[in-house]
Amino acid sequence: MHVFGPYGRFPLAAERAYNVPEAPLEEHERMKAAVGLERTVFVQASGHGMDNRAMLAALEETGVRGRGVAVVAPQTPLAELQGMHRVGVRGLRLNLYTFLGRHEGEPAELLRAYERLVAPLGWHLQLFCSPSTLIDLAPAIERCGVPVVIDHMGMPNAGLGVDQQVFQMLLGLVSRKAWVKIAGADRITQTTGRLHDAIPFMRALAQAAPQRVVWGSDWPNIGFHKRQPVHDDSILPHRELDAGELLDLLSQAVPDKARRDAILVDNPQALYAFQ
Repeated sequence: MHVFGPYGRFPLAAERAYNVPEAPLEEHERMKAAVGLERTVFVQASGHGMDNRAMLAALEETGVRGRGVAVVAPQTPLAELQGMHRVGVRGLRLNLYTFLGRHEGEPAELLRAYERLVAPLGWHLQLFCSPSTLIDLAPAIERCGVPVVIDHMGMPNAGLGVDQQVFQMLLGLVSRKAWVKIAGADRITQTTGRLHDAIPFMRALAQAAPQRVVWGSDWPNIGFHKRQPVHDDSILPHRELDAGELLDLLSQAVPDKARRDAILVDNPQALYAFQ
């Protein structure tokens, strides 16, 4: 999930691709209680840039039930990362999607730079990028010495089916070493408008790497935007997605309870080092 605000304490970054309403921890906890979830993994949202304070504050409030994935500069001192580790951060997010031009250097070089950052801590890298960037990065992911988690199922276009190049490449990556997050069913089905069209992709990933798949709600489900810096005060509403419906999709894609429990419990326990 992402957390936004409260903006009085933790304003959005000066350079951002959207203005969104606050999404406080209390609302997320109500959603979790309604669908029977206990643990939370906070992922630093691009709207807060590299200011992780909102995410870290929510993580401290959640305690042992929470873990975090931060966003930092590649020159961040190890001591700063160790401080984040103490409150539950277990990975770094490399977002090459929201602002493609935010990072300097070639994506493969960035991947290596962040690998060097997280390796001493035993963390993972979470990679959010376009399908074309993922294809270009495949060799670097294969060589990476730390776990790499591919976000949002690799962002395929569900309307093109599971045989499309990026998804077949992703299946190969996860079958050998990469992790993948089953999240964003609504993102990959934008062209079809039917959430159920994500099921074949979810099913294929669960079959390819049942021990390296995790699930995410992507709450509060930020509205789709143009991935360009905003220059006005217009508010982009969060999309009203039912987390129970998203979990139902997982149940349909992965009907075997033991495999589904691995995705929801055992795999994230290993990846995020839950106690």
